[in-house]
Amino acid sequence: MTTTELEDENYVIQIRAKLNEKNVKLWELPFYNPSTLEPVEPELEKLAKSFHEELSHVATADCLHALRKLQQNALDRLKSKDEFTRTGVATLRVRAPTQGAANRHFDVKCKTADPARELATLVAAQVQVDVGRIKLVSAGKVLQLDRTLAEQNVRNGATVMALVLMQSAEAAQQESTTFDRVHKIRSDAEKIIDANDRSDFLSLEDQDGNALHLPKAEKKALLMALTLYEKGKAALRKENFEEALLLFLEADSDFRLCNSQLLNVVDNYALLNLDIAWTYLCLKNINQLPDAEQRLRLCEDKFRQSYGDNMRRVTAIKGTQQCSEKALLLRLHLLKAVLFFHQNKREEAEIMFQVVETELQSLRVDDGALSTLLDCGFELTESRIALRACSNNLETAIEFINSRRETVTTNEKKSKRERDIYKRIGHTDENRINIELVDRLVEMGFSESLAAVALRKNDNDLVEALNDLQSKPDSLKTELAAAIEPCLKLTAKLVDLGFHEEVAKAVLKQTLNNFDEAVEILVTARENNEYDSLLATVSMESSRASSSTSSSSSAEPTLATTEDGCPAGPSRKKVKNEAKSDADAAKKEMMDILYKSFSKDIDSNSEAYLDLPLVEEATILEQYKKLLNMKVES
Repeated sequence: MTTTELEDENYVIQIRAKLNEKNVKLWELPFYNPSTLEPVEPELEKLAKSFHEELSHVATADCLHALRKLQQNALDRLKSKDEFTRTGVATLRVRAPTQGAANRHFDVKCKTADPARELATLVAAQVQVDVGRIKLVSAGKVLQLDRTLAEQNVRNGATVMALVLMQSAEAAQQESTTFDRVHKIRSDAEKIIDANDRSDFLSLEDQDGNALHLPKAEKKALLMALTLYEKGKAALRKENFEEALLLFLEADSDFRLCNSQLLNVVDNYALLNLDIAWTYLCLKNINQLPDAEQRLRLCEDKFRQSYGDNMRRVTAIKGTQQCSEKALLLRLHLLKAVLFFHQNKREEAEIMFQVVETELQSLRVDDGALSTLLDCGFELTESRIALRACSNNLETAIEFINSRRETVTTNEKKSKRERDIYKRIGHTDENRINIELVDRLVEMGFSESLAAVALRKNDNDLVEALNDLQSKPDSLKTELAAAIEPCLKLTAKLVDLGFHEEVAKAVLKQTLNNFDEAVEILVTARENNEYDSLLATVSMESSRASSSTSSSSSAEPTLATTEDGCPAGPSRKKVKNEAKSDADAAKKEMMDILYKSFSKDIDSNSEAYLDLPLVEEATILEQYKKLLNMKVES
């Protein structure tokens, strides 16, 4: 809202409260004459004077203006209710946010039995843009155009937010609109997640670099939610609020597919709800108050679970009273204060704004100290977070940054090692293997891979795993060999020593890529004249596997020959394999390009969400303080 809109809203809020308190009905006599269908001005003026006496800081003219506005709103509601009862045509209040200007307010009439597409068409005509540039939001959800309004709980009198991309001449020439981009972002995210389900860049980690493990379906939903959320934050940083809100609401839908208790512990979903409420405010759309209130309540509950009451849990973990997470709480408290103001809970709003002001002072970063840290080579985000956490103490801030870096590096190495083990033994991350127990078994002299297999087989029961390693080592090796892939570098080294590639791969698989053991087996086979037999066995197994694959995919011969029986050229199978290899390489290259393009605006800093400049918060605080000072001064 602009300052003028806020001032008008400030008066309307207070006058509405007085009307409810006195049970005054402006649509009835003596304030409205149903016979002439006109307001009774003398009575309205008399009521305005009486309200001015009670609200001395609100001028009589402002009281009268608010009364007329509230009266007209009431009459419009009664009229639309009657029309809906008679004809089924609903009146919907549309608010179209405009960045940098006042919001556009207008009513649209349509049947709730109609698909939302009809409403979008009417809104597009009203704001004079193509319907493809309209996205409708009601009660915190993006309306599906093919579903009816009634199915999506849009009733007569409901308020609908219409997001409209306002393009410049240059922007209009670009390939896609905001909504096309949002659709493409989801599509690209799905491709990346499906094609790289177990890749490193799609692994899930907490902010300290520790790996998180979830069932596959839930992992995919959470990855999609987090990915869309990150893209939304990128749009928010660019102040592209319409696109940010759409991406946030898309992410919200995916988060709701997750049933894991993880969402009750980590703060991602809480932060998303906080950002959605913040974006409502940035779009100057106070009409989404009910959804914002619910989201802030959820956010506060999640913060309490994640951080503990009064940040006690975070303080216990990070060892500082001035936790950097307090910047998030400041924004939460500011949004709560704004909500209180618009709900006419003026005392609560004033108290909460005072809390925000105190928090803002305590989180103010010293510019000189910040410049010093930047000159020392530290990054802006980590410097600002450290100074807030350490009350602008330079020496302590440097220690904070170095300690934080060391923690993240250590945990990232641990997570990488864990992923490497999983990859080596062919293990999915749905059921986590306790790496600490793996280390204990390695200290006892067992190989890391076999220890991991034993623990996986016995659900991390150390005693049972140890028993299997001692009594059933061959069984564990067979299980591991089935999943292991021969190391290409070790294969090449064995080939250089004069062994056939097929035999080298088979023996490396058998020895779990133990080079020395593989050499010993192959040398012993040659000394005992068993090498040719080993080669024949491996070739036969390879031929049998190839024959099985060929017969299941094609009945045609795989090798063309000349009249003298010599190969006439590359086999069809070879051509197919080469074609498949080329196709896979092309697909990988395309996915790499897609990922680089997709992730270019995503902040790789895991703590970026804590780095709030707090400039906008300070501006909003001052704006609302001025409105509340009217009441204080009275």
